[in-house]
Amino acid sequence: MQLSGYTTVAVIPWENASGGKAVECTAPGQSCSASFEYMGVAGSTDISVQYFDTNNGAAKYRLYVESTLLDEWAANDHLPTTKIGGDSSTRRRIRGVTLHPHDAIRIEGFPDRDEHAALDYVELAPASQ
Repeated sequence: MQLSGYTTVAVIPWENASGGKAVECTAPGQSCSASFEYMGVAGSTDISVQYFDTNNGAAKYRLYVESTLLDEWAANDHLPTTKIGGDSSTRRRIRGVTLHPHDAIRIEGFPDRDEHAALDYVELAPASQ
């Protein structure tokens, strides 16, 4: 992924994030983004975003394919932790997205207070029924 504004952080214990690391956006009042180029075949795909929802803010996220906004949400669940890890790991699934080879997929994160719009990974799978 290409990161803009996001920085890599260690997650402890390491098994609570991909490879023991996540990315977070710590720039106050600014957004960060993570993007990549879709290299699969054309078709309907489910996009899952694994992120961290801590209880010390309400970060916001937006998911784009090319320049089209597909989804936006707030990380405002009431989970019992202020740290990124297994207790705050959360998944957002966007179903039935039509993708074509070379489409740009971008996630924007908007931190709020001490919640840093942290991301773990993005998963693409054939669309579920």
